[in-house]
Amino acid sequence: MKKILILISFLMIVLLTACQDKPSYEVVDQENMTIFTKPTNGNIGDVMPFYHNNTWHFFYLHDSAPKPGFHPWYHMSTTDFTSFTDHGEVIPVIHDIESQELALGTGSVIEKDGTFYAFYTAHNGRLVPKEMIMLSTSTDLETWEKQSLVIDPRTYGFDSYDFRDPHVVYIPEKDTYYMLFTTRYLGKGAIGYLVSDDLLTWEKVSNGIFFLNNATTGTDSVDSNLECPTLWYFNGYWYMTFSDQWPTRQTHYLYKQNFDDEWIKPLVHTFDSAGLYAGKVAHSEDRMILGGWVSHDFNRSNEFGWGGNFISHELKQRSNGTLYVDLVKEIKEKISHPQVLEITDTNIKSSLKQIQFFNDNQYQYVLFNELDGISIIEGYLDIKSIGGYFGLFFDYREGEASYHYDFNLGNKSLSFYRSDYTKRDLVNRYTKTDFYNSSNQLKFTLLFEESIDADGSIVTLYIENQLAHTARMFRVEASNFGFYGLNSEVTISNLKKYK
Repeated sequence: MKKILILISFLMIVLLTACQDKPSYEVVDQENMTIFTKPTNGNIGDVMPFYHNNTWHFFYLHDSAPKPGFHPWYHMSTTDFTSFTDHGEVIPVIHDIESQELALGTGSVIEKDGTFYAFYTAHNGRLVPKEMIMLSTSTDLETWEKQSLVIDPRTYGFDSYDFRDPHVVYIPEKDTYYMLFTTRYLGKGAIGYLVSDDLLTWEKVSNGIFFLNNATTGTDSVDSNLECPTLWYFNGYWYMTFSDQWPTRQTHYLYKQNFDDEWIKPLVHTFDSAGLYAGKVAHSEDRMILGGWVSHDFNRSNEFGWGGNFISHELKQRSNGTLYVDLVKEIKEKISHPQVLEITDTNIKSSLKQIQFFNDNQYQYVLFNELDGISIIEGYLDIKSIGGYFGLFFDYREGEASYHYDFNLGNKSLSFYRSDYTKRDLVNRYTKTDFYNSSNQLKFTLLFEESIDADGSIVTLYIENQLAHTARMFRVEASNFGFYGLNSEVTISNLKKYK
């Protein structure tokens, strides 16, 4: 009898332990949540981030059909990056084809003595100069008043066709304000600059060129314009970003310790693929946020359709001053409720704890249940070799997938294709980023937001301490996802799903 009681007690302990180990799945209401937000009418164009009083403000060019003016400044704000307050239009265009302000362009916001200064581009392709820089001010970030300041490129000897994207920042070492802007010099893309003591009177110093595109610290094509520059100081280092207008259309960064030092180009000098364009940075005392847009139309070979959805990344600083991209902290904290993740189809031995691809000349795959709403998938990659192919696929139906990420160790790249994972060519490659297999335990995070509109769902793949890679999947709802391998030794472990 005593043995029976001991056995029953043991079985009860086992059952209780099993119940405790069984994960609890929570029903999450995401009705009023969004990550990759956009206005109800139109698209989000170039984003101009600004941090003030514990709130992240994002001014942006509102993209909609010309009337005949286009691209007024709009304003939205957030404290949690999963819900946004829409403040509407703040700086209007002038609907007159003879006006310099027929269209507005990118700029920046800076605060001085309780007044907010918004420097913006005034654009009209019918005029010469095509672009000038103008000013609007506010005392509350809500109501803005245009000022009489007009900065004409001809006054300072700058290019009359490329003179845009003013970014104003205070330089303590110089005790003055710098205005950086996109321009051209000696047939190359350049970032020009003017200086001011009061934000109202601006002067040119020397040739007025802050940075000239070049083969060492510039972009792949030195004749490319360097759009939407930002300049800021954070925790011992100066940083500058710009986006190359061609050929890769990515946001790049350079860094240095002292303001008068030469710029340093790090090994990984982009934050995302062309899935994020015109990235600009705002910062608080202890955080940096990159804001940009995801094109509404990827189906173009050279330049994706202009404007789309908002996107943001958190930038983290290493001890040597270099930066890397991470999922925004508030999003990570919010999308943290465990969800059911299960294998629905596979041709190899697999479990959520470990999936192992091995050298084989036949494609191996593992398929999981659907991604819906806003979802996060986390796990670890141990990539020993990729002799053939390896990656993630989406929208698997009848033996084929619609989209896939592909890791290429030989080219040190990560690409996103609009095709089945067994069929890839450059025609179907949407985007590409640099990828370095820097660890045998690479943590990855997949952020997915489902959309049922024509623009499609958006996905970002984060590789911890290294990169983000954003892409769009058209006409894909409730997409399933999985992994594939061919002649590759890769282990995937500790997979989890959150909403």
